[in-house]
Amino acid sequence: MSITTPAPPRLMNTASLDPEHHGQLQDLLDGLLRDTAASYGVVFGTHGLHLLRSGDLDQVGAESITAVMTNVLLLSRGLGKLTDKGEAETIVVRYSSGALVLAPVGGSFGLGLLTDDVEKLGQIAYAIARFTTRAAHLLPADILSSTGGVLPAAGVSR
Repeated sequence: MSITTPAPPRLMNTASLDPEHHGQLQDLLDGLLRDTAASYGVVFGTHGLHLLRSGDLDQVGAESITAVMTNVLLLSRGLGKLTDKGEAETIVVRYSSGALVLAPVGGSFGLGLLTDDVEKLGQIAYAIARFTTRAAHLLPADILSSTGGVLPAAGVSR
């Protein structure tokens, strides 16, 4: 059963998808789930809000999962910077009966899939790489890096 997300309302300090791009992104996400037989998938902003969902996942579930996925993606990004290894391309968390697969989509967004089939992780990683290539230009501009971030006040050390 596929559940699609209606176009999200524009919230303060969040990105809003162009209505035309919303439909294209939703089609790409639905196709990714069909191709990988994943249970569900979420496209989310690194600000912590989900933009799209597909599969067997309701609104509350999508928000909860997005909170966890955002933190895992940001932790991997921070470790990559700290160790000078670069951006994580694919993050896999294996469980006894499935796996969570995450990937960054541009600088401000991520994709997460939950699958029961850990035997096909290589194929899933390839499908995710294709998705990120096709979806990146449909997402809003890199909203987080354009805000300049928060700098400590003068004289304050960390």
